[in-house]
This record gives sequence, C-alpha cells and structure tokens, in this order.
Amino acid sequence: MDLNHRKATGEDRISNLPESLIHHILAFLEFKHVAQTRVLSKRWSYIWTSVPILDFVERAFYDPDSSHLQAHQFMDFVDGTLLGRDKMSDIHKFSLTQLNPLNEYRVSSWITNVTKRNVQELILSLSQEDPFIVPMSLCTCVSLISLEIGVTPSIRFPKFSFSKLKRLVLKGFQFSNECWNEKFFSECPVLEYLILEQCTYGVRNFYISSGTLKLLDIYQWEDSLRNCALKLHAPNLVYLNYRGRVAREFVLPNSPKLVDANVYFFEEHVATREQRISYGTSISQFLRALTHVKRLAVSDATLEVLSFADNLLENLPTFYNTKQLVVTVGEIDDKAVIALLKAIPNLESLIFDMASFTDLSTLQAYHHLLSN
Repeated sequence: MDLNHRKATGEDRISNLPESLIHHILAFLEFKHVAQTRVLSKRWSYIWTSVPILDFVERAFYDPDSSHLQAHQFMDFVDGTLLGRDKMSDIHKFSLTQLNPLNEYRVSSWITNVTKRNVQELILSLSQEDPFIVPMSLCTCVSLISLEIGVTPSIRFPKFSFSKLKRLVLKGFQFSNECWNEKFFSECPVLEYLILEQCTYGVRNFYISSGTLKLLDIYQWEDSLRNCALKLHAPNLVYLNYRGRVAREFVLPNSPKLVDANVYFFEEHVATREQRISYGTSISQFLRALTHVKRLAVSDATLEVLSFADNLLENLPTFYNTKQLVVTVGEIDDKAVIALLKAIPNLESLIFDMASFTDLSTLQAYHHLLSN
C-alpha cells in the first residue's frame, strides 16, 4: 500500500502498533493526557487502562484560584483511574506529586491498590498538614525495587521488609527511637542505593548496616546530626556523598572498595577549644574512612572546617590510593589545601571547580607544589 493510498483512506498507523509499543510512547506523557486518548477510537478506549506507568502530577490540575478545588479534582481523578483500571494489568511505576494537602486515607488506599499490582517503582512527593504514616501494605510489598518518598512536614514508617528493594530515597523522614533501630536498613537484603535528604535524627546513635550497599548520599542542612553518632557498616560501598554538619561522632570503618567520595561539611560556629578538639576528632574519624578512595572531592566550606578544627591539619590521614582531588572553591584556605595535598602523596590530577576563584598566582603555586 503506497503513501497516497494511506492518506486517502485515513489509515491510523499508530493504532495498529503493538500494545507494548503504544504503552512505551504513552510513558512520556503525564497521565492526565494519557487518559484523554480514550476518545480517539474503540481500541484506545481501553488501552489507557492498562498503561504500566502512572504519573500523577499536580500541575496537570493547576487552578490558581482554588487550591481546594485542585486537590479535590486531583483525588477524584486518581480514584477513577485506579477503579477503572484493567484488573489483569500490573503497574510498573506509580508516581504521585502534589503540593496541596491530600486526604491521608485516600493516599493510603492508592498505595495499597498499586502494591497489589506488583508495583516495582513508587515515587511519593506530598505536602501534608500532619506527619504522614506509611501504610503497612507498602512496608511489606515484595515486588518493590525502587522507593522514593518525600513528605512535608515529615513521614513515618512502621517496621518494614523489602526483599527486592535496590534503591531507597527518604526525604524528610523522622528517625526516632519509636520507629527505628540498627536493623532498619538490614531489612532490605539487596539494597544498593540509599539517599537520605533533610531527615531528622532524633536518636543518639544512627546505624546504617548493609552488606550490599554501593551508594550512600546524605544531605542534611539542619543541625540534627550534631548530637548524633553516625555509624556505618557497608563493606561494599563504592560511592559516598556527604553534605551536612559534622556529627557528634563518625564510626565509619575503612572501606577498601570505596572509589569516589564527595565531602561538603557546612560551616558552623565552634566557640571553645574543647569544642574544636571534639570537632576535629569527629572530622578525623570521617576522613580516615576515605583513605582508599581514588577520587576525593571537597568544598571550600570543608576546607574552612578543616582549618578551625584544633590541630587537624597537622594530623590528616594519608590518602595513598587517591589519584584525583577536586576542590570546589569560592574563597579557599591556602593552608588547608596545602595540608591536604601533602596528605595525598600519589596525586595525579588536581581540579579546581571554580565559582569565583581568580587568583592565578595561587593556582600556579598549587600546581608547583603538586609537581614537586
């Protein structure tokens, strides 16, 4: 059949594609627009009910004049979608993003619904009026591979066990004695990626224990780790990214498989000499766990922290395996950089990621020191 004939007959070539390929195409759309395809033809009237990726985003229902109406319409749409869904079709990914508070009971019912459909990836980003308690149906979901939850003001988990979970992202999670202990992450026997962002650590000792963990990313702007000891047991860790305040204590055994570490300590006021000594001890504990890395990245704030911690620059550990040092700079401390370079005897590459670094004579001096 030639092109002119297809034009003349109005042949719908997209509708004749295999259902799996149509599902792949629809995966690039927000789900509100996916649902609108049901009016195209008889075949399309049911294809949308079996799409494996459900992405519910609030902007598709944006009404600047009435946030209450927006949230109400949003919840009705999600309810209707899950109710009308093909009962035999699994859900591979369920994503829910909403800035207006939603009814907690309805959200929990949606989560329970998708966990019965062998969901593999779940993303939940909500702004609620009260702490959100994750339903037990999610905590025992055996099909889940990737879980990302961020809820304002906070979220809480009952005890959970994820036998297949490889990626876990927690944003705004409250770690407290009531809902957390040192076996928390060990209940994920194949976990490889763990990201903790702006969580609250209401415990004296915070343990991360996982024999399968490969990537750990901790971002903590608030000061809740200052009175907490961070203890890590992850012998197969490859990548570590730490952006936060200095914890009361770091118990981080040296991991021989650790290849890449990024350290961004935030500056804070340390008044007395005793505080500076304690501060320096904690940082030293952290740095000694990184001596096997091949690539080390530090921020200008980290260099500042190294400088005012008591006697730390004179007692840095030696990074024998480190080949590349990346310094993210604004205003940097020369003494800290020089001390760090001396602690990396086999360095091959020094990179300044410059935001406002323009002192070329200082930069040349660093290269000269490196070459010698």
